[in-house]
Amino acid sequence: MPIVSKYSSTQIENLVNTLLDELRAQNATTELSLMCLGNTVSHIVNQQVPVQHRAALVQQFCLALSDSISDSTT
Repeated sequence: MPIVSKYSSTQIENLVNTLLDELRAQNATTELSLMCLGNTVSHIVNQQVPVQHRAALVQQFCLALSDSISDSTT
């Protein structure tokens, strides 16, 4: 069953493109980009997610990230 998001594809693509455009504008390396995005994720979790839900949310986020980069041929 496909996952249905409350956000439109256009909304998501626009925000992702804005983030990527800024990383490019700053000539951020892959390492710096990942560090900054990781710090952003940590900040969002720590500021916007109740303490009792953080571990579960981060675990689900990590699983989703892992699934998104998995090579389907292996």
